[in-house]
Amino acid sequence: MKSLTSLIGLLSLCVLFIGCPYESYVPIDKPFVKINPKLLGSWTVNENKGEEYKISKRDEFTYLIEYTENKKSSDYGPFLAYASIVNGVTFLNLWENKASETSHPYSFYKLEITSDSKITLFEVTENVDEKFASSDELKTFIAANMHTSYFFGKEPRELFRIRK
Repeated sequence: MKSLTSLIGLLSLCVLFIGCPYESYVPIDKPFVKINPKLLGSWTVNENKGEEYKISKRDEFTYLIEYTENKKSSDYGPFLAYASIVNGVTFLNLWENKASETSHPYSFYKLEITSDSKITLFEVTENVDEKFASSDELKTFIAANMHTSYFFGKEPRELFRIRK
């Protein structure tokens, strides 16, 4: 897939973030990092394209992400996400919120809060072939490989806060 509009245009963020990210049926870990209020609000990739991501608080640890294009609901989402910390680096565990699913794949994104008005996401690339039976195995793998050139997609996704 090429872009958000053909993809998560934030899953299956395959639609949100350029390309198809790595997916796993185990998360990095359980939710324990509290919501960061800096992430809450409305974000866009480019104000002229009409893509908008509304990030709100679902609970103490989980974000609800709603994606719209040209002010219309998308066929994708809503998404749920929570943060995990691996060696001091923040990752999002992200999945499409479908009530009919009892088990779902997670996609993973390294998250950098560049400023109050900009965040940058780096997808864990589909070049990762490994499958993991536990979160501990996945977290160990990420810690050992997150500094290698193949681990993240080539194009980071920059989101800019929409001021209303």
